[in-house]
Parts: sequence; C-alpha cells; structure tokens
Amino acid sequence: MKSDRYASYGVPGYYLVNNVWNDAQVGAGQQSINPPQGKSFSWNWNWGINPTYVPVSYPSVIFGNKPWDPQSSSTKSLPRQVSQIKQLNATHDYAISSSGRYNVAYDLWLIEGVQSSKATIRTEIMVWIESSGNVQPYGKFEEENEKYSLYIGQPEGDRSWHCYSFKLKKQSLKSGIVNLGDFIQQLVKKKLVNPNLYVADVEFGTEIWDGKGEMNIKSYQVSVT
Repeated sequence: MKSDRYASYGVPGYYLVNNVWNDAQVGAGQQSINPPQGKSFSWNWNWGINPTYVPVSYPSVIFGNKPWDPQSSSTKSLPRQVSQIKQLNATHDYAISSSGRYNVAYDLWLIEGVQSSKATIRTEIMVWIESSGNVQPYGKFEEENEKYSLYIGQPEGDRSWHCYSFKLKKQSLKSGIVNLGDFIQQLVKKKLVNPNLYVADVEFGTEIWDGKGEMNIKSYQVSVT
C-alpha cells in the first residue's frame, strides 16, 4: 500500500496513480492505493469536510501517457491521432462503496502532436459512469438525450482547453464495455474536437469530494484499433 501524494504502481500496459491534486482545500484526510493484482486495481480514502463543489482527488488507472505526468507511454497504442482510431473501447468490472460524494469516470486528454505535456493539451473529455451526492461535471449544461447529458467547460485561468463531460443517465454500468471512441466522434461531428489531435491517454478512476470509501476494480482493459 502507498499513501504518498502521486505514488504509483506499474503493470504491463497500465499504471495506477494516487492523484490527490486538490487535497489542500480539505486539509485533513488520507488516500491510499494498493498493489495491483494483474489487471485488478484498488484504493481507499478518508477525506474531511469539503465545503466546495470541486473534487479533492482522482485516483486512477492510466493507459497511455498522461500530459500532467509526462513519461514514456505505458503502451505503444497511445498517443494516436483521432482520425486514425477505428475503435477505442474500455471494459471494466468494479465495486465501490462511499459515505460521501464521488463519481466513477473516464478522463481522456487530447493533445497537439505526439509530445504529451501540459503545454500540448487542447481538449479534455470525461465520461461519468456513475456519481453520488450533489455533484455535476465542470462547466455548463449544453444538451441531453436519452443516454447522457453533455456539459462544456470553457478555458479559464491556467486551463487553456475546453472540457467536454458526458454524464451517463444509466447509473448502473458497474460491469461492461464503454465505447469511448464514440464519444470522441460525436464531438468531432459537432466540430468541437479537431480530428488531427492525438489521444494521449485513457484514465479510469474516482473523482472524490469528501467522505470515506473504497474502489475495487476487479478487471479492466483498454483496446485501441
């Protein structure tokens, strides 16, 4: 078990990171990641009162090369240009318990060129699988259909990119396949995403606002063709 800020474990194709990017706003609490067992990942947390609507942390499993943590990519499949991706699917099976506010979400960073860094970020795409408590994606509500609600976050401060968040209406997809490529293509068709950008990585984890909880990913796999 590791509890240090941004501690990590690596397994072939993936790495697990103890992302506590905004813990200063809570002040008291702890979050730990456990050693992976094959492609099974788990972590737990115990955070104090958070008076805001901004999450404290995002412990997550990373496939690719995260721009915020540039290193050699965990896979040869990413980065890859959006126009060259035929399919991008993620298969997960997880169980979660929490006394506070959280979500379970995918996070994709799209960059300009193949060099993954904060300076090359152009777009962020999130897909919320489930959530608890009064939490909403960053940005403003844009539209909805029978499958999801779309929120768009505008650039502000040192955030120079747009964030597009799909909040799924079916809140019981604890096991199944998520067609992440389809969400990207929907944004391309709306001319909100440039197909010349590259998908740097795919992240799967829990944005946590407060409370005590545990995430257990029994199996997880990302495929890119």
